[in-house]
Amino acid sequence: MFQLQGVHHIALNCRNVMNVARFFQEILEVPISLEQIVDGNPVYFYVGSHTRIGLHPCSKELNNGSVGHVDHIAFSVQTRDELDYLVDKLEACNICYRGPIERPTSYNLYFETPDGHHLEVRLDKDENDDDA
Repeated sequence: MFQLQGVHHIALNCRNVMNVARFFQEILEVPISLEQIVDGNPVYFYVGSHTRIGLHPCSKELNNGSVGHVDHIAFSVQTRDELDYLVDKLEACNICYRGPIERPTSYNLYFETPDGHHLEVRLDKDENDDDA
């Protein structure tokens, strides 16, 4: 069994990450360090103490002709056993998935709802995790 800990982040596709980051900074007064933005990379920041938003570069237009859609929702779990449990459940239900993919700071599992909503379940590594 596993338990979702909450939403890890919400990813927004953006034609111009810098413009959208400025919007959040100037209009919504979110503290974002614009000088640390690297062209072509996503930018992450917190809104409040728990909600993380990622601005992802996207040059293609989506189905309705706009870029401004939520790309995916990422949930957090606390243990590798929970992530493995979910993989087993996805396999048992014949649901396609990708991962868990090991990244420098996390393990990420990707799949879709029946309507095609992109979901991610991630386990953040801590400083005690081995790189093996």
